[in-house]
Amino acid sequence: MQSVLGGLFGWLLTCSLAGAIATAATVERIDDLSWFWAVAWVWHLGVAGLEIWGLLIICIHAFCLSALIDGTDRVLRVIVIVFTVQLTTSMIVVVTLDRGALPHAAAIWLPLATISTIYLIRSFVKQNNK
Repeated sequence: MQSVLGGLFGWLLTCSLAGAIATAATVERIDDLSWFWAVAWVWHLGVAGLEIWGLLIICIHAFCLSALIDGTDRVLRVIVIVFTVQLTTSMIVVVTLDRGALPHAAAIWLPLATISTIYLIRSFVKQNNK
């Protein structure tokens, strides 16, 4: 991933996946699927950026993108951080705009965030034990 193209591709793919998962949580019928899910994260990030807390999210994304472009020993850790941050941001935006989406969002977000958090904690513990 230690290139502009590789880093951007990994980052965009991860953000797109997280945004699409958050958007899919609000769909009631399979007919509601559309191509704009792939870029839903841009809208979610834009809405978050309008708020003060969105600045922190943008800084985290910039740091992770920089790490992917410049190269890092822990590529998977950076990808997991990007995924978790974008998934959380997208879920907050989806639930804020559609209060009825909370049960669906929680059912998607809780397992994915739990798995990501467990991975990150194990990764940090392994690194500190070396």
